[in-house]
Amino acid sequence: MGSVDPVQLNMRCFNQMAEPVGSKPQVSKPSATNVVDGECQDCFRPAAEEGSGQKTQWISLCRCDRPFSPSASFSIDICSTCNRRIAANVAPGPKHVDLCSCMVRQPVKVPMHLKPNESDAISLDLSTVGLSPATFPAERYAPLALLGFSKRATTVLARDRQRGTKVAVKCFKKIPPELLSTFQSEVKKNQQLTHTNILKISDCAVHNGKAPYLVTEYKDGFNIEQCAALYGFPSFDVAVKVMLGVCETLLYAQKQGVLHKDIRPGNIIFFDDLNSDPSVFVTDFALPKIKASEGLVDTNDAIWLSGDEARNMEYTEKSEVYSIGAVGFLLLTGRPAFRDGDVQEIKNMHALKLPPKISDLNFDKRRPKDLEEIIVRCLEKDPQYRFETVEKLKERLEVFPRRIQMQINNVLAARKRKKIMLIASVAAAAISVIGAIGFFILRGH
Repeated sequence: MGSVDPVQLNMRCFNQMAEPVGSKPQVSKPSATNVVDGECQDCFRPAAEEGSGQKTQWISLCRCDRPFSPSASFSIDICSTCNRRIAANVAPGPKHVDLCSCMVRQPVKVPMHLKPNESDAISLDLSTVGLSPATFPAERYAPLALLGFSKRATTVLARDRQRGTKVAVKCFKKIPPELLSTFQSEVKKNQQLTHTNILKISDCAVHNGKAPYLVTEYKDGFNIEQCAALYGFPSFDVAVKVMLGVCETLLYAQKQGVLHKDIRPGNIIFFDDLNSDPSVFVTDFALPKIKASEGLVDTNDAIWLSGDEARNMEYTEKSEVYSIGAVGFLLLTGRPAFRDGDVQEIKNMHALKLPPKISDLNFDKRRPKDLEEIIVRCLEKDPQYRFETVEKLKERLEVFPRRIQMQINNVLAARKRKKIMLIASVAAAAISVIGAIGFFILRGH
C-alpha cells in the first residue's frame, strides 16, 4: 500500500478533495483567519498546505477557494510502452494493480469520443495479453490498452468502431461450451439494469462460436483496489461515500430482482475528474450459474468471498451486507479482512475467524468509533447479527454526512449570533455616546 501516514490520510468532512504523495500543483494558501490548527473553519476540512493541492478526491482537503468547474475533457493517459493506464502524479515504482509501472512513461491521450476522420494514437497487440483475433472481436472493437487480467477473464479498453466511443471488453476464459447459451441469457438479465451508477452493458456475444465476451461502457476512473494501492487509506468520509454509493446501487438492483453476488473493490470504480464531486460506479454483476461452474479460481476470489458462501449457505441480501462490510474494512485499514494463506485457508477464515480490529491496523482518533462498529456488524459470521437489509445499512451510514453538516450549521449559527450581538453592542454604544453628547449640549444651554 502507500507510504502515507494514515493519520494524515483520514481527514474530516463529507465533501472530498485531496492530493496524493508527491503532488505539488500551485494553489493559493487558505486565509489564516479561517484556519485553526490546520483545519478550515468554514468547511471543517483540513487545509491544504501552501504549495500543495488536489490531484485526487480520495482524501479530503479544504477547497473553499477552489470551486468546481465541470469539464468534459477529462481522460486518463495510456502508456505507449506497456499499454496500461497511467496514474498521474504517482511516482513510478512497484507495479500497481493493472496500471503502468514503467520507470520512463510514454503517455498518450485517448479521447472519450473520436471525431470524424480521427484515429487513436495507440493500439494494443492482443498477443501480449493472451488474446488473438480468434478470441477477441477486433472487427467491431479496436483494442487500445489492458484494463484487467485474471485467471477468469481479460478486460481490454477498446474503441467501438461504429460509435467512436471507448468501451471495456471483457473476454472470458473458463466458461465451458455447454454453458455458452446460459452465459448469454444471464447477461441479458443484467443488461436490463439501467441505474446511473451501474456501468451499462452494450454488447454480449460468443466470438467465433467459442469465445464469450461482454462489452460495457467505460469510465475513466480507477477501481477501489487501485486507489488503495496508489493513494493509501481514503479519508473516512470518502469511505462512507463509497459505501453509500454501493448501497444505493445494490438497492436498485434488488428491486429489479438481481443480487450482485460479487461485490469486491475491483468491481467498484471511483470516478474522479476533480471538476465535480466524485462518483461511484458498480460493474461486473455476477452470472450465478457461470460463477458456480467456475468455483474459486484463485486467492483473490477467496479474499472477497462472502461469509455465507464460505459456510456453504444460501446467498441472500445479508450476504451483500457482508461484502459491503469487507470493502469498508479495506477502505479503513488498507487491507482485506482475511488475506494470508491458500484458497481453502482464506475461505475457512471467512467462515470461522474474527477479522482483526480496525483500530489495531489503522488507529485514527478523527474517525468516528461507530463507523468501525458498523463494519464489524456487517462482518458478523451469523447473518442474523448483521444489518437486516442493505437499506438499514444505508440509513446507518447516512448519519455521518448529516453529523458533519449539523456541525457546520451549528458553527454558522454561532457566528451569526455573535455578529448580531456585536452589532447590538455597537448600536448600544453608539446610542450611549449620542445620549452623552446630547446631555452635555443641553447642560451647556
